[in-house]
Amino acid sequence: MGLIRANSPHILRRSFLSILVTWLPLLILCLLQKKTIGNAVPVPFLRDFAVHARFLLAVPILLMAETVLGPRLAGVASHFVESGLVIEQDFKRFDAAIDHGLRWRDSVVAEVILIFLAYAVTALSLATTAVHVSTWYALRTGATISLTWSGLWFVLFCVPLFQFLSLRWLWRLFLWAQFLWRMNRLNLQLIPTHPDQAAGLAFVGESQRFFGIILFGWSVTVSGVLASGIIYDKIPLPHFWPVIAAYVFMAVAIVLLPLLVFSATLLRTKRLGLYKYGALATEYTSSFQKKWITSTRQTEEPLLGTGDIQSLADLGNSYSFIERMNGVPMGPRTPVHLVLACLIPMTPLLLTMMPLTEVLKMVLKVVL
Repeated sequence: MGLIRANSPHILRRSFLSILVTWLPLLILCLLQKKTIGNAVPVPFLRDFAVHARFLLAVPILLMAETVLGPRLAGVASHFVESGLVIEQDFKRFDAAIDHGLRWRDSVVAEVILIFLAYAVTALSLATTAVHVSTWYALRTGATISLTWSGLWFVLFCVPLFQFLSLRWLWRLFLWAQFLWRMNRLNLQLIPTHPDQAAGLAFVGESQRFFGIILFGWSVTVSGVLASGIIYDKIPLPHFWPVIAAYVFMAVAIVLLPLLVFSATLLRTKRLGLYKYGALATEYTSSFQKKWITSTRQTEEPLLGTGDIQSLADLGNSYSFIERMNGVPMGPRTPVHLVLACLIPMTPLLLTMMPLTEVLKMVLKVVL
């Protein structure tokens, strides 16, 4: 549709437009059929938490993520060359990997397929989700279910749009994983003693935490759906704990999965680093032992302040760096950041179990 353009600065305008074409038409159509508020249906429009969470918050967030994530991933890709990890002989393969990713990112064919998949997912979800009572978008009469005017717009445009944006980000994540896989096949100049404890690749794991904005948007939707289940179906929040835990695990795993392409390379780099630095340490400590411990010193160099002891300590620190090297290029903050992105939108659900003051205390303890 041309609504998302490269380097477009109109983030707020784009997000506001998404509300105008989704939530606002639903509100107007519900007003015309008098299903906005009141007792016309058990679940009127203004009391449906899921629809507000999805189209007032989640869809704008997924659109804004385009500008948040795009420049950061581009910066990470450039850093492979700027940091010296990619040598000059691999520049052509690096450029080919960039061109491949951009070509598929902007592919019309790929997005048309995503549109068909979005409608297929929408149809499948509607077929598998039973409408137990009449709502603002579907009226139940016995065993018959009919869509309202707002329900038609909801099913034919709004839900497929949300599914399309979600699938589009999964496609982008797949392309990013493919790019990282291509980088792993290059002759990367990895340094086992690098202080980031990932041979110089920790910046890749750091970039994955920015996918938290996508998880945040999805979690807002999940929170709205759970809120409707708690309020209208009278299902207590603790009943959903296993579902929430499974969702958080799967969502975080999907984002972190691309980092595993480097695991074999990092473990090999660590193993070879331990061998080489172990041999170097053996040679150096043997010389140190002979010079300062077992032999009669033939040098007038004073022991106090000698650089040999400092070099010995530095060598030990280097070996320790290699021992602590991670098999996945990320620090502990990345998964924690992603887990919080999943859980924070769900904290309002705690209001169904405890007062607001208690919820705020719990959030402050987690954050601070």
